[in-house]
Order: sequence, then structure tokens, then C-alpha cells
Amino acid sequence: MKEVYYTYNNEALSSCIFLSVLSKTDKLEMGIAPLILPLLLDDRSVNYINNVEDSEISLNILIEQQPRLFTSFNQRFLSLLPVMINSLMILKQSGQIEIGTHIEARNSILLKDDNLGERYTKIEKAIPAVLYMFSLLSISELYSLLKIQL
Repeated sequence: MKEVYYTYNNEALSSCIFLSVLSKTDKLEMGIAPLILPLLLDDRSVNYINNVEDSEISLNILIEQQPRLFTSFNQRFLSLLPVMINSLMILKQSGQIEIGTHIEARNSILLKDDNLGERYTKIEKAIPAVLYMFSLLSISELYSLLKIQL
């Protein structure tokens, strides 16, 4: 993994993303968690999602309209697995989340996006649309559509 990629997409930012996701949903299926970071830590994807006028766009349509955003999705997925695992472990050990078949918030702190930088603010804005896109498909459909190869 490139050092610059790792420092740009680190556990601190990823932990904030997971806390924000959990503040918008009761619980997150464990199979969905690895798909969050490759989409939300990609600046091109976040910018496109934030500029789409229809906030209820489907992942199928997004991939059809912007296939270039997904050509390296599997590579990003694999590169960000350790960051995702580390972030979730940090949140679990600090008592912020519980992990089982689902990830659930416990005593999450409120994150004020105005304190966490411009990049996080853009990511936070895209989270509802990403959660909506993911809710339309089963986990197996998501992995198939995103061409995840383990």
C-alpha cells in the first residue's frame, strides 16, 4: 500500500465516517462495512454523489453513468480492508460501537462536521445517498455489482 494513500485515508477519518454512518442508521450489517470506505474515501465518487441532483440515485445508475469511478473499486476495497478493521477495533475498544453480525453504536459522541475539515464535510454530505443506494440491494448483489474479488 502506498504511504501517501494510507496517510490520506487513515483510521481517524475512517472512524469518524463510521460514527457518522451509525448516527444515520440504527445498525450496519457487517457485510456492508467494507464497502463504505472504498466509496466514501474516493474524492471523485464523493464529489459526483454530492453533485447529483437526485439524492435517491441507485448504485446501478451511478455505475452506468460513471463507470470510471468503479474501475478501481476492488483495488480500493482490498487496500482499505486493514483501515476498516483497525477503525472498527478502535471504536469497539473505546466503547463507541458493538460488533456482532451488525455494527451498532453504543455511546457515540456527536461529530460536528465543521470541526473536522472540508474533506470530512463533503464525505458526511454524501453518506445519506450512499446508505440509500446500499439499502436498495442485498449484500450479495452489492458485491456482485461492485465486482468484489476476495
